Amino acid sequence: MGAFSDPQANILLSYGCSPVKVDNVTESIKNLNATLLDLRAQLNSSKYFAIAEQARGLEPVFAMVQCRKYLSTADCVACFDIAAKPSSRNCSADVTGGRFYYDGCFLRYESTNFYNRNQDGHYGSCGEKNTASSAYQASVESLLSDLQIASPKMPGFFATSKKEVVGENSVVYGVSQCVETISKAGCQDCLTVAYGDLQRCFSAADADGRSINPACFFRYSDTPFFADNQTTDLKPFLRNGNLSFPRLLVFY
Repeated sequence: MGAFSDPQANILLSYGCSPVKVDNVTESIKNLNATLLDLRAQLNSSKYFAIAEQARGLEPVFAMVQCRKYLSTADCVACFDIAAKPSSRNCSADVTGGRFYYDGCFLRYESTNFYNRNQDGHYGSCGEKNTASSAYQASVESLLSDLQIASPKMPGFFATSKKEVVGENSVVYGVSQCVETISKAGCQDCLTVAYGDLQRCFSAADADGRSINPACFFRYSDTPFFADNQTTDLKPFLRNGNLSFPRLLVFY
């Protein structure tokens, strides 16, 4: 399968709005719009993860966006644009925060700094019921286990992989990704919870599943959703011991 263009934002998978109201709606909207412009500019410079904040005044805003790294820059920005549209956010202008999740990206903003939180609620979604064979289930379990182990060891906490189903003409595809402001241990903890969500899917013979967490995203499917040249070589990250990588400092 070659490269293809798709922002993967045709369906809003999940969203949440803060129950807390702001005191000054005009100032809150101004600060939110400023952070969204900042996030978009960062994505346009070929980033896949960005944070921005307007911490001055009575209505501070802290915001984060993350795209799946198999998207092109154009598709990443397109996914963000859909998530950032007021008509897509499904939250009223007078609340202090919102979270919006698509297959291609997610957007979150709050009135307090949330960047280092690794457990803040999670949501599992399973696809078509009882359609997968036992061989497919075994391949899913193996693939997700590898992704869960490898992703926290990788720069950017991101991995994609696929696995052929033994005895069948089929393949399972998977992706795992953590936000880049949490620690390696935080990523491991988040993906452990996410694996539990997906375990309920493949144990029930579901052909696809997703786990959505503010700090990580975990997905598998029998339908390809990334190009063959976007797969990650997991083998070096499945060895015993910890691998060490230099940190990339990003200045905004």
